[in-house]
Amino acid sequence: MSTLPSTNCQVGLALSGGGARCFAQIGALVALEEEGLQPCAIAANSSAAIIGALYAAGNAATAIESIVRSIDYSEFLEPGGAGGLIEHDEIERILELHAPATFEELKVPLAVPAVDIETGELLVYSDGPLRHPVCASNAFPGLFVPVRFEGRHLLDGGILNNFPIDVARAMTQRPIIAIDVRPPHTGPLGLKEHEPDTLVQKVTAMFKDDGPSVVDILMRAYSITQARLLDVLIAMHPPDVWLTPDLPDDLDVQSFDRLDDAFARGYACVKEAADHGRFEALRSVDAG
Repeated sequence: MSTLPSTNCQVGLALSGGGARCFAQIGALVALEEEGLQPCAIAANSSAAIIGALYAAGNAATAIESIVRSIDYSEFLEPGGAGGLIEHDEIERILELHAPATFEELKVPLAVPAVDIETGELLVYSDGPLRHPVCASNAFPGLFVPVRFEGRHLLDGGILNNFPIDVARAMTQRPIIAIDVRPPHTGPLGLKEHEPDTLVQKVTAMFKDDGPSVVDILMRAYSITQARLLDVLIAMHPPDVWLTPDLPDDLDVQSFDRLDDAFARGYACVKEAADHGRFEALRSVDAG
């Protein structure tokens, strides 16, 4: 396990969910390290919760890049149990190899949200066992099976908070850098003007590649709900620097074969922000 380099400015990090789009956050973290910005607290949701856990464990961003490049994502597709398609074994294995067993053993404080799917509660985990809360935060409804932990059945924190800036604010008085890779919630989906008439035609259309799938439509509905909730949250807890890598709309939450593109765009986003002096006010906190 490599360690984070010594830097001259500490910041809080808020990392949004976004599935494979979170690869851009790894590129952004590499660039932030090069700019001398070190995390003193991390709040992260969904796939970013895994990245956040690896980073908080003391792995440099380049080491995390190597970890995610070594993953065989086809292994994630092992059938799950009731309530989802995929189990969490592979994610737990990655965390076991590259992170400690508890939040308390992390080198940087970490908080991850999850939702109790039976009570509707939003829970934020920052102490105790690490792996189950991180897996729960990543457990997209219907895709992953719910995580059973401490008598609860937990799913993706993004159901209620996919961009935990407020959580980061509660963790530190330092400036907050937020890295937003959420999928777009507006724009054309390629829906046809004339839909199939019969049930057989409708079922056949679901498996053709000439229009949006049921998953695409469900993801858009999920993103719309998240966006409306987060409009209010972000207005109440604006980050000091809000970074939004220029990710193409077709780089979606399932684009696990496009790490290079996402990584490069996340890296470029931070470098562009640095070129425009967006981090100077953060450094002035230390200078003052």
